[in-house]
Amino acid sequence: MDGKLNMMDLSEVRSDVSLSCDVLIIGGGPAGLTVAKGLEGSGLDVLVLESGGLEETPEAESLNEVVADPETWTEAQIQRRKEYHASQARFWSHDIQEYGVSCRVLGGSTAAWAGKSAAFDEIDFVKRHWVPNSGWPISLSDLTDELHRAAISLNLSDNCYDDRLWDLMQRTPPEPRPDPNVLGSFFWQFARSRVDPLDVMRFGTEFTHAPPRGCRVKLGATAVEVLTDGTGKVVTGALVTNTSGARRVVEARTVVLAASAVENARLLLNSRTHHPNGLGNDHDVVGRYLMDHPCAVVAEFEGPAIAKMARMFGFYGLKTSAGINMYMRGLAPTAAVQEAETLLNCAAFMPGERAPDDPWDAAKRILKRRSDSYISDSISILKSPGLVAKGTARLAFQSQRFPKRLSRFIVDQVVRFRPDIAVEEFQTGGVPHKLTGVSIQVICEQVPERENRVTLSDRQDRFGVPLPRASWRLGQLEMRTISRFSEILQQQFINAGLPAPVLEEWISQPNAERAAIIDMAHSAGTTRMSSGPKDGVVDQNCKVHGVDGLYVAGASVFPTSGHANPTLMIVTLAFRLADHLKERFKR
Repeated sequence: MDGKLNMMDLSEVRSDVSLSCDVLIIGGGPAGLTVAKGLEGSGLDVLVLESGGLEETPEAESLNEVVADPETWTEAQIQRRKEYHASQARFWSHDIQEYGVSCRVLGGSTAAWAGKSAAFDEIDFVKRHWVPNSGWPISLSDLTDELHRAAISLNLSDNCYDDRLWDLMQRTPPEPRPDPNVLGSFFWQFARSRVDPLDVMRFGTEFTHAPPRGCRVKLGATAVEVLTDGTGKVVTGALVTNTSGARRVVEARTVVLAASAVENARLLLNSRTHHPNGLGNDHDVVGRYLMDHPCAVVAEFEGPAIAKMARMFGFYGLKTSAGINMYMRGLAPTAAVQEAETLLNCAAFMPGERAPDDPWDAAKRILKRRSDSYISDSISILKSPGLVAKGTARLAFQSQRFPKRLSRFIVDQVVRFRPDIAVEEFQTGGVPHKLTGVSIQVICEQVPERENRVTLSDRQDRFGVPLPRASWRLGQLEMRTISRFSEILQQQFINAGLPAPVLEEWISQPNAERAAIIDMAHSAGTTRMSSGPKDGVVDQNCKVHGVDGLYVAGASVFPTSGHANPTLMIVTLAFRLADHLKERFKR
């Protein structure tokens, strides 16, 4: 550890002790902690407020409640959300978070992520005539240096996510392959922990292990309002509450909102002392243009094709001077095809499907007392002694008594020579699973629509703050993109002589109502970046239009969302914001 982190719970701060700082960062997730890291060495007094603690708790999780419009989800979508999100986040519940997935803990969403990272494409930043409200006020080339720093911060290799990666890996692409003029490879990297070789990167752990100088952290500190001077045009700090509900004022020269797309909008809308409609909301833009990544299972492979597809579109290891990095291969339509077909940016990946009688899933159901049939689940465990033995051995390997240097060496060798096993380890918490097939899933960007938005509901949390209400709908372009891209995939596989995937019935016999498309917990928009205040909430430096000293970090500033997992771009923009703040204070 470089130094001891100045960290304590807000409830431990005496009421007669004033709280003030140069830069107040609200939110201890990837965005907020990266801004704090980026300000190291600036001489600024930086204070991070995290509503949760070092570990997730049901009490903190209850503050993540989001109300969704009643018609948002079908029963099939609700069931898929429960199956997908509940397996990732420790205390997540659809009944509490009817939209999105938030983790109220130091490290934020990285408490639940799988480490998948990728950069946006150039096309994501440009105005496209077939995508309403598209275009950023900055370009991908404006972010070159920050993107490199972000990759280093996330313990990633080169920012290469297309077919050029084959040259870096010094191997030829698997043959046969689809027409590269139609479909190109798309790769996701996996951010590995520097602290625990058996885990993906958790920002909270990394931050406490190597804290930046000049930074303090207050846990159990929930911001309820951003404060300004009497004009409403200059930020002065924030009103916060501790876990018991006692309120405090934190004075600050600069405030950075980094609390998620939902919470950033909620905070601005609730900051109504000098602005009845909310801070930064003179043009009714705060909370609008809510986006996520719609995702759906679109096809599957049968019989002998399963093993072949798992190899071709599985996991790869890249040896670099810094170690071994893991990649997962998928496919994406080229920019030319997107324009010709008027499609949104999207990609396909091909995960393995767990068997219904998977022994580790059965064991978890029994341990959590959620089993519908204890006899059937017990039989599933007894039928797979090999998998159970492997899982038990892995848990022993993870023990604190196992030499760390040896475990890191072993993991590096597995990553290098068998990345498929390594990624399965990281994604499943280290216990092997029984698989029965390979599906094709499509993840898609979403059109930024004004009516997709976050507003304040009539209900309140235990601190008296209105709960956020999410209005989120998929439009025709998202549905058509997912469906048409699936057809292109099938035809390209046939043309290339690859096994033909079997399309889901809702695509082969079009019936959008049967499509169980869900959010991927990649909420974005709500405080979008724009050249002027009528079209967005923040400028190209992430400063809220019309409010001096108030900034926003995170995916909420994205004008469009691309299809890539957002964390790498969140970290990129956070470094850029930190650089801007350092220059601002110098002036």
